[in-house]
Amino acid sequence: MQRSTFFSFILALFVGFILFKVKYEVVAVEQKLALTLQQIKREKETIHILKAEWSHLNEPQRLQKLAEKFLDIKAMKTDQIMAISCDFKGEDKFMDVPQAHLASVKGEE
Repeated sequence: MQRSTFFSFILALFVGFILFKVKYEVVAVEQKLALTLQQIKREKETIHILKAEWSHLNEPQRLQKLAEKFLDIKAMKTDQIMAISCDFKGEDKFMDVPQAHLASVKGEE
């Protein structure tokens, strides 16, 4: 009888130790999960803010003003447009496009 009581006591200690260890591992994993979820929430908020900022920075009116202010770009003239005609021998021939074919092209003349 004493032998079975002793083994039961040892088994109870062993199981208790394992349960104690598992409990604290679960608590640690839960804390890590909570931190990860908080980080994901912060990252989503940051992404939302960056998308809003990107939308603002890419407004066509704003970009047009910046282009006019900082870029030295002028409207294209119709006489600057040429058509490229390629023959199959590898030579490129440039030929002027008649003005009648450029009716849909806007620019300064």
